[in-house]
Amino acid sequence: MEIRDTIPTGIDEILSDRVLGQRLDCSCGREHSILTREVVIEPEVADRVPELLPSLIPGERILLLADRRTWEVGGERLSEALGASYSVECCMIRDDPSGEIHASVELADELMAALPGVFDMVAAVGSGTINDLGKEIAHRHGIPCFVLATAASMNGYTSAIVALLENGLKTTRSVSPPVAVFADPNVLMKAPRELTLAGLGDLVSKPYCGCDWKIASFVRGEYYCPLPDRLLSTPFDEALDVFPRLADGDPEAVTLLFRLLLVSGLSMAVVGTSSPASGGEHLLSHYWDMVRLRDNRPLNLHGAQVGVASLVIDDLYRQIVEVDFGRVRFAPNPSPDAALRGVMEVFGALAPAVWPQWQAKLEARTADDLERLVENEAAIKEEIERTLVIGRKVRQALTASGAPIRAAQLGIGPDELEAAIRHGRKIRTRYTVLDVAAELEVLDAFADLVSGGGC
Repeated sequence: MEIRDTIPTGIDEILSDRVLGQRLDCSCGREHSILTREVVIEPEVADRVPELLPSLIPGERILLLADRRTWEVGGERLSEALGASYSVECCMIRDDPSGEIHASVELADELMAALPGVFDMVAAVGSGTINDLGKEIAHRHGIPCFVLATAASMNGYTSAIVALLENGLKTTRSVSPPVAVFADPNVLMKAPRELTLAGLGDLVSKPYCGCDWKIASFVRGEYYCPLPDRLLSTPFDEALDVFPRLADGDPEAVTLLFRLLLVSGLSMAVVGTSSPASGGEHLLSHYWDMVRLRDNRPLNLHGAQVGVASLVIDDLYRQIVEVDFGRVRFAPNPSPDAALRGVMEVFGALAPAVWPQWQAKLEARTADDLERLVENEAAIKEEIERTLVIGRKVRQALTASGAPIRAAQLGIGPDELEAAIRHGRKIRTRYTVLDVAAELEVLDAFADLVSGGGC
């Protein structure tokens, strides 16, 4: 890897060898490595993978993961193309009784037990769930992976994490990102429209995640790096004017969305954390997923929920900038027994998984949190105001593209929305705007406002 000290901001250069496969010096004082080395987006790319692969990953034994849908749109073709020069074992991941597949630690365990063979690499054909399972299986085997993407539906293709359910709790785990990502724009364009709009929802959380991360650095002293924002900000801002064309399935808009989702994934991979692309809005989405799975209720697409939740967080930011931080008095934590009872009442069967997260967050909370909020009030409000300016364009892009913008459009009622706002922060130790609002004593009032249809 070559060390680069200048970082481009154009999307074409970011997804080229100017950044891919490079080591980057950064003003944060760290050196970042980009482990994804190749991105190829072109028609019929599946047929070209065998000629591109040897220079990227050595070996001949491939484990190919797909489900019945992704097999039809790309898996079978890729398997046939690879079969002439590689030994390919295909693993078809079956739907559960509800007709869905959920990426979970338990499913990964089952796959590992059912696939005891020796492989040189994993090929994941699909989007969110298949991508996460492919990266997790490759990580457990200690081998590289690559992806044939089938939809512009999420930003995890190039990330160095996987999102897996474990005992009902949505968790993230560190893995190696794929060495290469391949995509056929014609396949992306033909993906169900709701998947593409979910990708937009996932992407537009970017300004809110970045703001949450910056605030956490002010209040908790968490590591913050400007590189993710530098990579994504310019192309993201420019693309917001293009995304309304997704309403008509414009091929250029779909491909642009996909490319930006890859850059979003890279923004997480460079710093080794999901913070650049996961803040309070993701906690709301994860809360809905967990509770709906617990109650055997149908799930929505992750990105669709994130897009809606981003606008909820936008409204919460607007509440926070009106607060005089200095007038708030510190409220001590509840006793451990009271906090545990509260978790059990809210989360029921999920309580054993949630409690360690909430317990750790409470133990980390002190009066210093409020003191640092007060000390950094001007800087925090400046970050929020900057985010709200971008947020207006985000709202316009979601609305014009036809993406859902209200919880009710996803079948999420007022009570379910209110509960996520009040309790979503308990499922992760990550410090977000939900914690800021709680510290400033506006979270519960905001939840009441939302449940009454005020937002």
